[in-house]
Amino acid sequence: MRVYHGAPSPENLRKCRAAAPSHVHGACWTPAKMTAHEWPYFVDNGAFGGDFDREEWVDLLDVVGEKMPHPPDFVVLPDAFNDAEETINRHRRHVLDVLDRGFDPAPVIQPGMPVATQVAIADGLGADTVFVGGECRWQRAHGAEIVAEAHDRGLRVHIGNPGSADGLVWAYRAGFDTVDTSSILQNQYFHWLEELEDVTTGLSKGSLKKDSRQSGLTEVSAVVER
Repeated sequence: MRVYHGAPSPENLRKCRAAAPSHVHGACWTPAKMTAHEWPYFVDNGAFGGDFDREEWVDLLDVVGEKMPHPPDFVVLPDAFNDAEETINRHRRHVLDVLDRGFDPAPVIQPGMPVATQVAIADGLGADTVFVGGECRWQRAHGAEIVAEAHDRGLRVHIGNPGSADGLVWAYRAGFDTVDTSSILQNQYFHWLEELEDVTTGLSKGSLKKDSRQSGLTEVSAVVER
């Protein structure tokens, strides 16, 4: 599984890789912060708090194209928390901002509409990845369904902030391809990654983990000192 950390430093990313070496670690950048490094990364929309500044977001996408050493794995489309209908409306208004720059859009799956319908719409928008939003309780209730629907269409599935070490383990077992978290670095909770690694190595020869779709992601994984 690929684990993206909120605005990591090189030292913190080294610690993450040491705690869970079986997984690939990268960065989540937002309009508020982005630094050029040779890491896997994705670009968030900065809209979790309810505010979305399109001008700031588009400026960030232009900076990505000009200054980053390689493209993002995906760009999260603007969404509305816990509101699938408004999320899709925003996706349709802004998806060309991403596609016209040659980046891969990641539509967000939210509560309020059947999962199969949302995944089909995401596929129709030209996505390779869907991003699972919503509250943790809703994510847990529908995560397996979303993974199955997306993988059936050849799409990768990202889970946004599953909330705990248990959440990381659940995401791994459920077959999510990627996950992001800011809690590990904010609180120096590297033991969360150690627990994930313990489960990963314990399941490496078993069959309790569903398949994920990692092959299309950026191959960059090394931490380059700058």
